[in-house]
Amino acid sequence: MSTTLNRPTRQGTSPHSSPSFGTLARVVLRLHRGALLTWVAVVVLVGAGLVWLRWVGVSVVLPGPLECWVGPGCGPQEAVQESEMTHHIFWLDWVSVLLLALPVAVAAWAGAALTGAEQERGTAALAWTQSVSPRRWIAVKWAVAGGVLIAGASSLVLLFVWARSVPYMDGSPLDDWTDWLTFSASGPVAPALFLLALTLGAYAGLLLRRSLAALAVSAGAMFGVVQGLPLLIPHLWPTERIFGWTVTAAPARAWVLSESALDAQGRPVSMSDCQYGRESLVRQCAEAKGVEGFETLFHPASHAVPLHLAETALILALTAALAFAALRLLRRRTP
Repeated sequence: MSTTLNRPTRQGTSPHSSPSFGTLARVVLRLHRGALLTWVAVVVLVGAGLVWLRWVGVSVVLPGPLECWVGPGCGPQEAVQESEMTHHIFWLDWVSVLLLALPVAVAAWAGAALTGAEQERGTAALAWTQSVSPRRWIAVKWAVAGGVLIAGASSLVLLFVWARSVPYMDGSPLDDWTDWLTFSASGPVAPALFLLALTLGAYAGLLLRRSLAALAVSAGAMFGVVQGLPLLIPHLWPTERIFGWTVTAAPARAWVLSESALDAQGRPVSMSDCQYGRESLVRQCAEAKGVEGFETLFHPASHAVPLHLAETALILALTAALAFAALRLLRRRTP
């Protein structure tokens, strides 16, 4: 007599099961290891340079009080180590330029290599047939590349602020927070720009499906963003107003947006033919033109943080809009 044994079927892993996030992340890092190593090298080299600049800045010694910065015959104009100060300021300015130029390069790379090349060669469509959904494919790429970029950019921003925070610059005319290069490189705006560049480039690659075209479009668009944002910065937070007969009435270190003479109806009046000298002469000329006073619109130094946060919020909102548009584009093109 024979007995039939009904053995339970072993529950195995389906050959079409979706790979884990860690597996996909390792694939992305391996695929773009050249770009990863380049980014790590840039962060290490620029970071080491900022540490050196901090040392150079600390070595600059003021011979007198900070008030002597603008006074005649005293201060660093004569006695300070001008070579160290010049090197410190010169290279800090170049670092701020670099921090705003790198997002353009990131946008070009994201458009050409992160999404454009795979769309052009058809490898993205092949990945979508291997149990990796299009939305998960792009989400892993964004997460891995964005995490690496934000970590490096945030480190450079912190080192940049640290390199500028030296005694001789504290309260001096060289510590100009209103300079848009220094302003954008000294806070969360710079990392947010890297994230926007990544999303812009990825969207351009998905949209155009050609690496060269995506490179050109994403780099050009990101360059326009970097150049256009300074025009919006002063309008992202309410300004303060001073009205009276004192010209240049804004406080020290304020970001002056406009100084204009107004008549009784609030209309600007040209003062081009008035000689600016003693306040009494200026007022006499202004009153002859029907001027009621001078209006000064400005941002005090206390507005630096709100302006940083407002600009960062604007950049992140634009990034979210591009990410949403990219996901909608994938949904229309794939089943």
